Amino acid sequence: MNGLLLVRKPPGVTSHDVVQVIRRKLGLRRVGHTGTLDPMAEGLLVVLVGDATRHQQAFQHQEKTYEATLRLGVQTDTADAAGRVVREAPVPHVSRERLLEVLQSFEGALTQTPPAFSAVKVRGRPAYWWARRRQPVQLASRVVHLFEVALLGCDGPAITIRVRCSAGTYVRVLAETIAERLGTVAHLSRLTRTRVGQWSIDEAHPLAWFAEADAQAILGRLLPVRPPSLLARHP
Repeated sequence: MNGLLLVRKPPGVTSHDVVQVIRRKLGLRRVGHTGTLDPMAEGLLVVLVGDATRHQQAFQHQEKTYEATLRLGVQTDTADAAGRVVREAPVPHVSRERLLEVLQSFEGALTQTPPAFSAVKVRGRPAYWWARRRQPVQLASRVVHLFEVALLGCDGPAITIRVRCSAGTYVRVLAETIAERLGTVAHLSRLTRTRVGQWSIDEAHPLAWFAEADAQAILGRLLPVRPPSLLARHP
């Protein structure tokens, strides 16, 4: 058993939950994912099986693509729909031209600080563990690269965008920063990862399929592993 599986994670479960499903089905401990998706997010999760887990770090550096819906006017403590509302602000009228200008201004290198509710490890525990206990910790900023920030739709206070970015990018943080430049606040109401490296969500099977399939059927979906470069792919 050696290869990778393409899983479509539904909202409401963790990336670790997905790994546990595959482990139970295959009776194998050596299973790992290649990049965490937030519990509220859905979309493509690349899961490595067997000896393929040795290449986990290389796969984690691959470029990702997301579709995200920003809800303007409301900010939450987690920067997504699962959080507690901490601030509301008026939503100014913004022309489509101005909106496109703001989105395109983010393309290129961008310095981000991970959100308090993130999986970044601090003193051996994820940042969200400290945040839930009201013990804020200092998180180091990082430089990420946004190759594309495209407008897909705009419906009142909801803006839907496509983001093609380097590994380590927090779309939740990007949403808040976009809102700031528009003169308001925001949170993510929906987030879907549609691509990881060369793989598309269209090639993935839903988690429910894996939960119902037998081990032989799952093994039939294993794809060969060709370790990617440690460097993120630029267009």
